[in-house]
Amino acid sequence: MIARYNNVSLAFGVPGFILQVVGNVLGSSNPGLGGLLILAGTGLLIAGLAYYAIGKGRSGWWGLCGFLSFIGLIILACLKDRSST
Repeated sequence: MIARYNNVSLAFGVPGFILQVVGNVLGSSNPGLGGLLILAGTGLLIAGLAYYAIGKGRSGWWGLCGFLSFIGLIILACLKDRSST
C-alpha cells in the first residue's frame, strides 16, 4: 500500500462516510438537507475509495464502489495489494 494515497483516502473517505450517516439520520426530519448530505458524502467516499484503490495499485475506477457505501469499502479492502511499495 502506498502510504501517501492511503492518507489522502482517509482524508476524503472518513468525512464522506460520516456525512452519509448524518444524512440518513436527518433524512426523516428534513429530507432536503438529508439528501444533500448523503449526496455530498457519497462524492467524498467515492474520491476516498478511488485514492485507496490507487494506493493498492489498482485503477481509480474502483472508487465507484463508494456507491455501495460501507460494502464498497469492504470490497476494496479484500482486493489484493498490487502496489510496488
